[in-house]
Amino acid sequence: MKTYFGGEKLGTVEYRVRPHADIELGFAREELDYYVTLPSAGVTEETGVILTIPGFGGLADSVYQSEKLNPYLAEKYKCIVVSMNYFGIYRSMETRLDNQFIGNMERIYGVPATYWDDISLDSDFYMKVGELLERKGITALDHRCQALMITAREEYQSFGFLPALDCLTVLGEVLRKYPLANKKKIIAYGSSYGGYIAMLCGKFAPDTFSVIIDNSGFSRSEMKYIAGRELLESDFAVTVNVKNKSFTLPLAYNNPWTIMDETSPHYFGDSHKQIRNLLLREHRVKSNTRYYIFHCEEDQIASVADKDKVATLLNMFNPISYKRVGKQDIDGVLFKTYAHAMNASLRKLFDHVAEQDGEYGLVKESIHNEFTMNKTNSYNCGNKNYVFNFNDDYTMNVTITDNIKTDYNLIGSFEMMPQLLDICDSIDEALNYVVVKVSNDEYRDVFGVMLDIIEAFTAINLQINAFSGFLSKNDLFPNSEKLKNGLLKVIEHFNNENWPLFNSQLTEQVVPSFLMWKNEMHTVFSPYLTH
Repeated sequence: MKTYFGGEKLGTVEYRVRPHADIELGFAREELDYYVTLPSAGVTEETGVILTIPGFGGLADSVYQSEKLNPYLAEKYKCIVVSMNYFGIYRSMETRLDNQFIGNMERIYGVPATYWDDISLDSDFYMKVGELLERKGITALDHRCQALMITAREEYQSFGFLPALDCLTVLGEVLRKYPLANKKKIIAYGSSYGGYIAMLCGKFAPDTFSVIIDNSGFSRSEMKYIAGRELLESDFAVTVNVKNKSFTLPLAYNNPWTIMDETSPHYFGDSHKQIRNLLLREHRVKSNTRYYIFHCEEDQIASVADKDKVATLLNMFNPISYKRVGKQDIDGVLFKTYAHAMNASLRKLFDHVAEQDGEYGLVKESIHNEFTMNKTNSYNCGNKNYVFNFNDDYTMNVTITDNIKTDYNLIGSFEMMPQLLDICDSIDEALNYVVVKVSNDEYRDVFGVMLDIIEAFTAINLQINAFSGFLSKNDLFPNSEKLKNGLLKVIEHFNNENWPLFNSQLTEQVVPSFLMWKNEMHTVFSPYLTH
């Protein structure tokens, strides 16, 4: 145990815990270091727990975390504040030139292997590449020539899964260490990659958290961070200046994953993608966890379109507040830049959420959570099941089991088609109801109906996606996307109480898009319904 400042009642203290095993790739794991900041009043039955989860480039024991963010939250909100250096967090700046890089540089640019012999520092490497590009009159290195960045502790990029397990492991350890802690007040808070990890925690333990705060997190696997070399996309890029000109060097981290070799034990397949995906309806259950989500409308790193879908899905299962941050919201105080993560003040953003959540005080109704209920949460991920076993001693064991499935039941799909058309007719009736209500300016009567429409629409699409590969060529997908985007806009205008835009979007976009989608569905299904 290492104390950073203060004593047992105030300060940041380091602990270590045995982490969960790497159940996907089987890498050996070192002890997990985590940092606890206590409020000066000590721990009472009112003291909650806040997990602050760093994103790319952050560390749990950084000056910002241990001296600014965590003490601020601990004191103001009378909470135990916890950060950890989760698996893969040490995205170091050490560069490695392997045979693939050296070979491709020789093949593409004619650079002999001896060109790299006198490099002793990473800065030497960057400068030598920059000088090479300047001589050849090109501004960026070919993506086939990505040198490797090394992840420390012999770890790799799990992309959310192992970090989320680390968060839940540490949370259990803290709840065991501080038995008085208020189990109705457990919050996960992260920005960028940290926000994504917080959202995965909510997926894996839906009854544990009172509030989850996501600022600009991802929504599913971003493959360039997993297999960037194979995709010819850079995980990371360095810009160097030579003779007052800028040159870009794409780099990849030393991940073991492959998406090319399906026979490899390191193959990143559909089951890996699904457990990391926040968009799967079948992985959701109703819970009282309240979600506060913020995302820049011009985010070029984490997809805002994906986050729209996540927010729509969560609306069916959880209380949620979703803020698309536009240019008009950049105030230089809370949100500072119109880009990924908005350079948001994490202290002020938490204050903002606490104010929004004022009715509840960041607390949920029930004291029970996955641990106290000895819950087992199982996630069907195609040919694998991920099974989370929580224990009332605040430990957790996650396993992966084979999901033995028979061939797809196409006949069952054909039998389902009339039911889907019946649901489509119900959506038609509901839209007619909404149009009539809106024409009478009775807006407050339609919001619940609109959510029912979105839920029914999503359910139809999930079923169609399951057997779409067996259908003849059609326009179901583009029509569905157009309708979905229209529905999201309608909900946005409703939330903003912009009734003129709500009316025009509903009548000019949603209703016509729905009719096109419905007609296409009837056309595509009709050959199967006559047999």
